[in-house]
Amino acid sequence: MRAVLTEFLQEVRTAGISVSVAEGIDALRAAAAVGVERERLRAGLATAIVKDEADRPAFDEVFDRFFAATEAKERKRRRAIAAAGGLGAGGRGEATGKAERPREARSESLRASPAQQPAERTRRAPERAREVGRRLRRRALLSKPFRALGPLEAGELVALAEEFARRFRGRLRRRLGTARRRGRLDFRRTLRRSIARGGVPLELELRRRRPGRIDVIALCDVSGSVRHASDFFAALLGSLRDLLRSLRILVFVDHAIEATIEGGKLVPHAPVDVHTFSDFGQVLVEIERGDLAPFGRNTLLLVLGDARNNRRPPRADVLGRLRARVRAVWWLLPEESARWGTADSAIEAYRPHCDVLLECANGAGLLAALDRLGR
Repeated sequence: MRAVLTEFLQEVRTAGISVSVAEGIDALRAAAAVGVERERLRAGLATAIVKDEADRPAFDEVFDRFFAATEAKERKRRRAIAAAGGLGAGGRGEATGKAERPREARSESLRASPAQQPAERTRRAPERAREVGRRLRRRALLSKPFRALGPLEAGELVALAEEFARRFRGRLRRRLGTARRRGRLDFRRTLRRSIARGGVPLELELRRRRPGRIDVIALCDVSGSVRHASDFFAALLGSLRDLLRSLRILVFVDHAIEATIEGGKLVPHAPVDVHTFSDFGQVLVEIERGDLAPFGRNTLLLVLGDARNNRRPPRADVLGRLRARVRAVWWLLPEESARWGTADSAIEAYRPHCDVLLECANGAGLLAALDRLGR
């Protein structure tokens, strides 16, 4: 039972509902207290896990999907027990014998019932094996460095982006839809509400601030060294588009070109020479001088690139001026931190102007980086 619940909690986290270690322990205790009856188990686990009612539909969806096979087995088990009880009733005088069987006999029948269904277990074995294979494959894709991915593996990773994005979609949705618990006292609303209770202010009304949606400008390096990371990044961003106030994407190698996300893929609005030498300094100058992206105090500037500038001027001063015009600058580097600042990497020049600098050498790292965006 513990192994099943541990796997269920992982599915809940994947759906975007955060579950701490303490809450996981509470869920195990709740399951032990309420038993395995479906609706009681649902209510017990929801009490331990769901902290916001807005997360309840996502929890119910995961619960129904995960325990669908278990429910079918439970129905078969009950029918087998009922059939065994019917055979044991010898006549009219024994009609209530099933209800009056001692606890030991009922426990024995519960233990014996799974053995009565070898055909069911055999039938579901290939399905379980395929599901285990899919999970292992997904884990392997997420842990493999972008620079080591082959074209087929990169396409497979992009195809799974929507499934991966559920984790931080739920978190970002909660952040946008839930008011902060603490705030200043709203005296007028408190008095107005107290009228229904004879003027006694039993419930205090607070001035709560809701975080607003942000504007995101994403600069994506599409040169050969980080192309797979940019494709996966774009597929993830595309799933967040409805949770952002605006999303502007610029792709670059040595020039900035506006692009859109269509079908989970980056589509530049002009030809991009992916075989030329990267020049992020020139890209920064073009962005500052042109009208490619509207910067504002509600704008988050996301840069995805390895900062390898082929020893050309990095123009970090331009990034500093752009930083003064936006809320924050996040730089996501799709290579191991041990390689930062080596050879033609100019990331150390850009580091002082970045609010967040994150290693995203593989799919798991990129998912973790965007997960922070939803907090």
